[in-house]
Amino acid sequence: MDKVKVRIAPSPTGSFHVGNAQSALYNWLFARKNGGDFYVRIEDTDKIRSTKESENGIREALAWLDLMPNGDFVRQSDNLHKHKELLERLLSEGKAFYCHHSQEDLEAERQQQEARKEAPRHFCEHKNTDKNKIPGGIIRLAVNESSGRIISFDDQIRGRIEFQEALLGDFSIARAIEDPLYNFAVVADDAEMGITHVIRGEDHISNTPKQILIYEALGFKIPFFAHLPLVLGLDRSKLSKRHGGTGTLDYKQDYLPEALLNFLGGLSYTFSKEIITKEEMVNEFELGKIHKAGAVFNVEKLNWINSQYIKQLNNLTIKQLTNLPEMLDVAIPLITERLNKLSDINDFSYLWKEPSYDSELLNWKKFTKDEITNSLNETKRVIENWNGSDKDSLRLALDDLSKKLGDPSIPLGASRGLVYWPFRVALTGKEKSPDPVDVAAILTKETVLRRIDTAINKLP
Repeated sequence: MDKVKVRIAPSPTGSFHVGNAQSALYNWLFARKNGGDFYVRIEDTDKIRSTKESENGIREALAWLDLMPNGDFVRQSDNLHKHKELLERLLSEGKAFYCHHSQEDLEAERQQQEARKEAPRHFCEHKNTDKNKIPGGIIRLAVNESSGRIISFDDQIRGRIEFQEALLGDFSIARAIEDPLYNFAVVADDAEMGITHVIRGEDHISNTPKQILIYEALGFKIPFFAHLPLVLGLDRSKLSKRHGGTGTLDYKQDYLPEALLNFLGGLSYTFSKEIITKEEMVNEFELGKIHKAGAVFNVEKLNWINSQYIKQLNNLTIKQLTNLPEMLDVAIPLITERLNKLSDINDFSYLWKEPSYDSELLNWKKFTKDEITNSLNETKRVIENWNGSDKDSLRLALDDLSKKLGDPSIPLGASRGLVYWPFRVALTGKEKSPDPVDVAAILTKETVLRRIDTAINKLP
């Protein structure tokens, strides 16, 4: 058996979609599992839409995910001379021909077929005349309209798939001798690179019978095909920009690359555990076990996986990733225990800088500002007598204060807000935060007293 060679072939016409990233991962896993090679081919023959910026984005995304190929990237445009040579050969052998029908002719034919509820296809009378060798118009592959053949292939994920050859028509393979279309160029390039397995999205299934006919016309060995399920939005339609960020690099600010790979790997495959490295995935990976149904891109699941990876980071790495060298080491465990996305770390900025908030936030339910001020003053006295580290003693003292200031006729849990709410706001400037006792234990005693004074001064 030939050495396994796989590839991804993204077009540099936009951002590198997370669906492309999943395809890259599965191709990479298959290559590693089978001692093969993984390649990246930039399909840049769309001269109008292809940009260097998009190509650089593909490189950056794959480098961030650590899914770099064997060798450098290959560009489809570098193989145009080979495409032309192969097109000329098919024309000379009568396997391809020039079609001189106008767009108006083809559109009228399509409308007639639609009215008759027929599959749209074009069988061109030019292929059997001298006109078929006259340059000009599009180049089509000659297909036998009388064929009863069923084109079939054994999809490595979906099993046997069949198409009727006669329903394909004489399909176009090039706009001109130096301008090949996708189905022709991809066959020529995959054959040139010796690709053994074409692992790609299920939206390419309909291209496969056409590509098989091109392989046969050129006399090239046909690779194995495996069509991956699509990545879907929450409404189960194909994931698109209307569902939110779809570019792989859109996730770089918030997510660790290992977490995104873990998530994408598990979208369409059931591994033995939820948190798994790509090296561990290699040992379990089999094409035939990839799911057939589309997988919903669930951001909540991604957030949870990301949180598990964040918890494993050391303090220095957290500071580097968030660009916050001033963050206190003692504060990091409190933060990472609650962090889903890296950018959310700014929600905890009160742990290393003074909070900013409006005085109205200090109010608690029906209590007056005088009662809130008194609560803060009493809390300040508790802090002054606190050793600055024992959380249990501080919580006990604050609970005792709650009993003293609260309504004795109601449970302690209902009256604690008078003490704990303004104390929380004074320390964090937020409605929601970790337990203010935990926050106070991280801040210095002097900082806690200063923030309580600031809160008192905010109240008239």
